[in-house]
Amino acid sequence: MSYPDELLPPDAKEHSDTDADNGSTQRDRYSGEFAPPPDLPAERSDVRASKPGRRSHPSNDHRFQYSQEEMRSLRDALQKSGVVRLAFYFLDYILRAQVALFEQIYSKQQLPRTIAAMSILCALLSSLYGLTMGFYNSPLQAISSAIKLPILFLLTALICIPSLYTFNVLLGQRFRFMQTVALMVTTLATTSILLVSLAPIAFFFTLTTPENYQFLLLLHVIIFSLCGIYGVRYLYRGCSYLAFRMEQPLNNMLLRIWIMIYAVVGMQLGWRLRPFIGYQGMSFEFLRSDVDGNFYIAVWNALRGLLFGV
Repeated sequence: MSYPDELLPPDAKEHSDTDADNGSTQRDRYSGEFAPPPDLPAERSDVRASKPGRRSHPSNDHRFQYSQEEMRSLRDALQKSGVVRLAFYFLDYILRAQVALFEQIYSKQQLPRTIAAMSILCALLSSLYGLTMGFYNSPLQAISSAIKLPILFLLTALICIPSLYTFNVLLGQRFRFMQTVALMVTTLATTSILLVSLAPIAFFFTLTTPENYQFLLLLHVIIFSLCGIYGVRYLYRGCSYLAFRMEQPLNNMLLRIWIMIYAVVGMQLGWRLRPFIGYQGMSFEFLRSDVDGNFYIAVWNALRGLLFGV
């Protein structure tokens, strides 16, 4: 029941005006083509209305907010920029406006250009880190690693994307295949950005510890682990946003299992594409001829050599 303003107590009128202002602010923020569905209350953009038989999917404001200015800028770049220029444009958006990227993926607009630009960004930045890895051995090894590291990332994605999409479909998620691919390449681009940001640290230790191969190997493993963990967190956040916009609960168990598969595939594929660093003084090899051992044994032997000199 509503009352005329003159019959409301002064404090109630103030609260009513404040709520109206907040509702107007939220409607302005989410107005336009990318506004939330009608069942999302304007005054509370962080919780979806509950439906019979469906669990509500809450979110936090700091996770799922984006501005219309960010969306307009992103759409303009997608329509007017070349793919290479768009790749560098995405570099800033991954760092500053992640939710706007997720909303663009949810809208299913310009997904092929998004995937192409993200793939280029991943290839360029990962090749820079590959140069840092191979520089320990020789300039030729540096060039080889700069070629192989983007191949490692993109092959891992090609191997793992079909399983992620298939599991999602079988368990009722409504993600489209192109949306899944876009999330995957965005994850790889995020990982590459983090790798290249840590490349100066890796290069510093390459110059200052030239005789300690085991230490450098473990250093690169730690760097890849940290960047990979953050990358899959980005993927998880993107999947959470798509599920939120589709009014579906996210299958967390499925995603965690797939992340483990993704990690194991990436590590084993990296082992098969070695060497990326190479011992000092060893002859150049694009790929190792021996097939014995695996990634885990190599890391364990490097740790034993570093700690015990074995």
